[in-house]
Amino acid sequence: MSKPRYPWWSYAKSMAYRYPELCAKQKALHDTTITPAYGGTPGGGERTDKTADAALRELPKVNQRELEAVRAAIRYIEGLHSGKERMELVKLYYWNRSHTLFGAANAIHVSEKTALRWNRDFVMQVAENFGLIER
Repeated sequence: MSKPRYPWWSYAKSMAYRYPELCAKQKALHDTTITPAYGGTPGGGERTDKTADAALRELPKVNQRELEAVRAAIRYIEGLHSGKERMELVKLYYWNRSHTLFGAANAIHVSEKTALRWNRDFVMQVAENFGLIER
């Protein structure tokens, strides 16, 4: 396995890999459950506003920053001329984990060199959004 080109490279890639997981965690924090209140007193005893509680729950700050860094990179990539194809590469490689980078390149009909460049651009955008680098 080759050494990463930058010390932050692996961390930025791991943010991209964990994006679906972080989205699911954030969604779960804001879901409310509809279950009966068990207790001996009428009305279940405990009075809380479950909707307000769900709205106030948040991911840990570092996870929230990671999620926002990837979301901002997605918005940036989608705004590019080749954004649709680039996002398909990201989905196949990072989120579905169904293809290698070169396999994803083949699936969306771009060269391996183009896939490497698009991957580099995405990872660097995530790193910049998180504050790991300045460009």
